[in-house]
Amino acid sequence: MKIKLSNPLFTLDNERLKKDLAFIRGEKFSRFIRRRTVFYMDGYRYAYAAAKKRWNINFAFFEAGHEIVKPVYLSGSLNAKAAEIWWRKMHEDSRFTHQLIRELEVLIKSTKRLARSIPKRELAPKELEQAIRAYLSWWVAFFELAYLWFAVENIKDKLEAEIREAWHGSREDLQQFLESVYRPTQWPRSSMEQRDLLKIAKLKGKSQVRALRNHTRKYRHLALHDTLADTPFDFEYFETRLKTLLHANEYRRTKKVLESADAEIRRADQLLRRSKLPSAIKQRIYFVRSYMFLRTESIDYVTTVYEAYQRVFASFARLFDLSICEALHMTYQEIFLSLRRGKLTRPKSEIQERANHGYAYLIAPHASFLVTGADIDRLRALIIPRGEGISKLQQVKGQTAYSGKVKGIVHVILDSQKADELKEGEILVTAMTNPEYVPAMKRSAGIITNEGGILCHAAIMSRELQKPCIIGTRNATDVFATGDVIFLDADNGTAKILHKKSPRL
Repeated sequence: MKIKLSNPLFTLDNERLKKDLAFIRGEKFSRFIRRRTVFYMDGYRYAYAAAKKRWNINFAFFEAGHEIVKPVYLSGSLNAKAAEIWWRKMHEDSRFTHQLIRELEVLIKSTKRLARSIPKRELAPKELEQAIRAYLSWWVAFFELAYLWFAVENIKDKLEAEIREAWHGSREDLQQFLESVYRPTQWPRSSMEQRDLLKIAKLKGKSQVRALRNHTRKYRHLALHDTLADTPFDFEYFETRLKTLLHANEYRRTKKVLESADAEIRRADQLLRRSKLPSAIKQRIYFVRSYMFLRTESIDYVTTVYEAYQRVFASFARLFDLSICEALHMTYQEIFLSLRRGKLTRPKSEIQERANHGYAYLIAPHASFLVTGADIDRLRALIIPRGEGISKLQQVKGQTAYSGKVKGIVHVILDSQKADELKEGEILVTAMTNPEYVPAMKRSAGIITNEGGILCHAAIMSRELQKPCIIGTRNATDVFATGDVIFLDADNGTAKILHKKSPRL
């Protein structure tokens, strides 16, 4: 894939910004919280062009902040528009769902190949350029589809209406079907890690140690869900989890929970197979279930690429006397020009400014902008209106992922690197979850997320772990604070403050 390189604009004094602001004023944004870098946002800029060309959808993507963990904003209409396109294509061409699934399967294979292609040694400048070009080509192909990850949530809603109309049977059977059929076709890599660790718990002595070392090599990459600057899981991390499992009660409990989750997949298979729904509707249900699996599976394998490219950026950083974090605050154009000329083409102080004091990056229909300093807040003020009364809210409402009621102390975690700070029995409140959160999710009494739908990672894992969970609250991390005592009523999709954490004097 030949990709034409360029830089975003580094100044806001541009006529194209006025055009983009006119577009943005008509948009409602979904807000996320992420630990990202300039390198990632610059990759999204190239993928944006590919996604826009393929799906003919205009949208905006914006990140701004002075810390490494920043709020990120994406056009809320993106996945709704994508779902309309996909829904129409599903009905026009029965092969469309097969093609999307096949595309995801091919992307996973290409992800594995890319991770294996990186040598385990210092790379020369020419090798670095080749490796980073390969990364960009892979990234664009991946996010041409992955930009629309959550369109499947809208597809599910449309499909549910179609199922209700075609259903022959009792209302109770229909409700049971809808509650039970949306399970992944199989468990992704991050879920298989838990099952493999359970097997290791049955081993003894040197066999157990050897198996745990192999387990570490196989799954350490799962810690890298945010950026490739993160630290992979080490032997001690898995050893600590294994020690917990070695207690008889915990082993039995975990085994029972995982067996129950496996039974849910078999139950979903059985329900779909035995239903009298038209074959076309069954095919669309199977697509949603396959997509649930492949979406998480593909993200799990993306982390193998991140692990491999730690070596690439370590070589690049040494070449230009940068930290890896600083190197990840350069654009692709800056990286390639620096490699060719043998020196940094952007002042080192500017790169360090991005890494240490933040940046704002706007990707929009007419242009993209990357700014630092006072322009961060200036651009954010132009795009994002001030929040109204969030701090005064006393409760949130979301979607039930797994039912149950619990009273407990909140622990808000915005950075997955701090997930291990959650104590046993606390209620986890976060933007969204990924495999790094799983040990914390197991320790929690319940889970609340800002983001996600019934097919997201938090929903899947809460059902697997049998933890009360509500998702898609939008603002739980703003409403609740660590130390608040709340009542989580996942049966009704709500959580409310019982006692606010006392302010420090």
